[in-house]
Amino acid sequence: MRNLFDKLDSRLPAFVRMANPIAWSLIWVGAIGLAMLVHLAFLVHWPDHFVHEDSAAYLDEAQSILTGHYVDDPGRRPYGVALFLVLLSKLFSPNILVFVVAQHLLSILSAILIAAAVRFAGAPRICSLLAFFLAALYGRTIHYDNTVGAETISVFLMSLPVFIASGVAFRKWPPFLSAIAIGLSLGAAMLCRSATVGAAVVILLWLAMSVDIRWIRRLGVVALAGGIAAAVYLAPNAVNRIVGKHPAGSESVAVMAFIVGYSGDFDHGVHLDRKAQARQFVNEKRATDGPLGWGVDTGEYQWPFGALNLMRRPTDSDADIEKVVRDIFIETLTTPSTLWRHLSKYFAREMYFLLFDGNVIARKASDPQGYEFFVKRDAFPFFKSPTGFKPGSLIFNYYSPPKKLSWLLPTATKLQARLDALMTYGYLPRPDRAPLCCRLTISSEYDDLPGPIRWLSASMLILLATLLVGEVVGRSGWLPPLPRNLVAIGTLMVLLALINAAFPAFLIYGLNRYAYCVTPFMAGAAGVLFAVLLDRVRLIAVNWPRGVRAMSVVEQAG
Repeated sequence: MRNLFDKLDSRLPAFVRMANPIAWSLIWVGAIGLAMLVHLAFLVHWPDHFVHEDSAAYLDEAQSILTGHYVDDPGRRPYGVALFLVLLSKLFSPNILVFVVAQHLLSILSAILIAAAVRFAGAPRICSLLAFFLAALYGRTIHYDNTVGAETISVFLMSLPVFIASGVAFRKWPPFLSAIAIGLSLGAAMLCRSATVGAAVVILLWLAMSVDIRWIRRLGVVALAGGIAAAVYLAPNAVNRIVGKHPAGSESVAVMAFIVGYSGDFDHGVHLDRKAQARQFVNEKRATDGPLGWGVDTGEYQWPFGALNLMRRPTDSDADIEKVVRDIFIETLTTPSTLWRHLSKYFAREMYFLLFDGNVIARKASDPQGYEFFVKRDAFPFFKSPTGFKPGSLIFNYYSPPKKLSWLLPTATKLQARLDALMTYGYLPRPDRAPLCCRLTISSEYDDLPGPIRWLSASMLILLATLLVGEVVGRSGWLPPLPRNLVAIGTLMVLLALINAAFPAFLIYGLNRYAYCVTPFMAGAAGVLFAVLLDRVRLIAVNWPRGVRAMSVVEQAG
């Protein structure tokens, strides 16, 4: 495809060829500026709504490190997010507003990295631009960028090794030096969110298959990156041993509880006496679980915790109940009947819910106004939370354009008006679809209507089918094969999207925000799909005149 564009470019006048890169640079500056304005609009509209139900755990850990109480901190979550907040506190200020601004910037940078990876594979510039817009402007992404959590930093730390790996595969970057950077990024990603281990394995396997060097060197590159990632991930355990910090437990029980409750066999197997205590409760809950899940009540998804409490005995310690849950968990996954039940009845439907907004739990984000409850309940004066800011006050308090640039920059009132106008394009809570343009409408992510994620998911699945069919057709010789680099980057984007969706779906977490880790890579897949379609159109455009001429020759000969 690039050869075609190069031929067309060579036929253009010299001044046009010189203007082309300048024009695209200006287009990218405008695109990034638009994304920053949309993120700023959301931040300004919700300037004191930065804490959701899980934010307190990360802020507690960061505060304990900054105040010298790390050894005594009972935190159960990985310390990667806390270390990120500590770094921002040391570089700038221990202020929750600083944390959220950094998350918005990292989100835009993640979109740039994914778009660059698509471009490295040979996709036209317009395709990488499409991938950037879809990744950077998606409403649910911006919603969770505006709250302290593991989503933004973990996606950035997955996008970075994707960018570096594509540079190694398509632009011949130094493999071993790049492997060090990939290993550090993947290790840091797993420190922030343990579930990214699946994405790390996918990236390393893709790197092994895509790098055009000898197999011995490929294995060395992958081994180096994997070893560094494992070392970074295990480093906190070594530090804890050195400083004498004893583990305060983990969230392994919470991870296993859903599979045990939804799919465990409470009539046979291990710990039958304990299962008998919860059998009636479990059967009742399973009977009332409809095909669309639990309706509007997110808390009902967590009924397995009630089953665990019924299995607990008065003399049980946390270690005792953890052993019971682990035994039933292993039994469930190693018994064919219960494993099949879990995959067919729950995993498949949760994947559908997550990828296509199939039920209200998956498609409806919490109204940011509701986060005021968590902001007040989990106050952190150390991080200046609550901030006390009102909607729109950030612009009037901190924005003051220099007089010399007053002819270029808008006043605070005009800037606020433009930001408010951007929020009307599907970023504000409303019960119906928001008007977009050309009579198109879009879900606001806060209504009970399927959102844009279903179109991203459809694009990803169409790309997957196209890659599979293209491989078969290419090998059979019926049509020219798809461009090798586009196949490679498309495969990576699809696999990362699916593996990031599969983990919460398998555990039946049923939370809206888990789509955050899926949509950026589906945006990359959409950009690759557009590039593949353009490549097929190019083939038709090139071969059609030949077919017409051949038919004319045959007719004349006849």
